[in-house]
Amino acid sequence: MDKPIPFTPEEAKQCMLEILRDGEVRPTSHCLNESMPKRGVTIRDILTALRSGEIKRPAEWDNEHAEWKYRVEGEDTDGDELTAITVILTTDMRLVIVPVF
Repeated sequence: MDKPIPFTPEEAKQCMLEILRDGEVRPTSHCLNESMPKRGVTIRDILTALRSGEIKRPAEWDNEHAEWKYRVEGEDTDGDELTAITVILTTDMRLVIVPVF
């Protein structure tokens, strides 16, 4: 299978904002059970970072899951820096949050 063409950072941000408005955000079990508790991060913190954050780097291909990952760098509800590695699933209007740090 050929790799799909990744979104540019600008396209990814637009798509994420649409999904935040009309879709679903779901952390992986690893994120929910490990990286979120380790950082003391809530889903509200993640949503805040996704809305206000920036994608400053090109997408990274994940061979294991055959998907593009986008690094969103923003701030949580307390104004602390928060980075969320995010997979954009446009077909189901869903954002999957892999880890946060």
